[in-house]
Amino acid sequence: MKEIIKKLIEHKIFKIDTLIEAEITKSFMGSPVKKQALLRVKQITEDYCLADQEGALDYEVPLRKIMYDRIKIVDGMDPQELAAVYGLAPKTVRFKKRKEQ
Repeated sequence: MKEIIKKLIEHKIFKIDTLIEAEITKSFMGSPVKKQALLRVKQITEDYCLADQEGALDYEVPLRKIMYDRIKIVDGMDPQELAAVYGLAPKTVRFKKRKEQ
């Protein structure tokens, strides 16, 4: 997955203000809880991006370090499928099903 995200970065598809979904750890009553969250990318580096939680209310939320291999969705699509749309990765099963119909 990391290589797919890097290809999307090179072709300026994955950039600042991109919406992603990833698993983050939040604190609930003093205990860590893993949760899927919608995040907006604020900074891109070689191996990870910094993002803040989308839809947070008026309080300041710190940026979260999200490793590329933990990203599940990029702009509403699976990263593999998004790369396939732009010809950056092999076509997925989903594309093959459409052709058969």
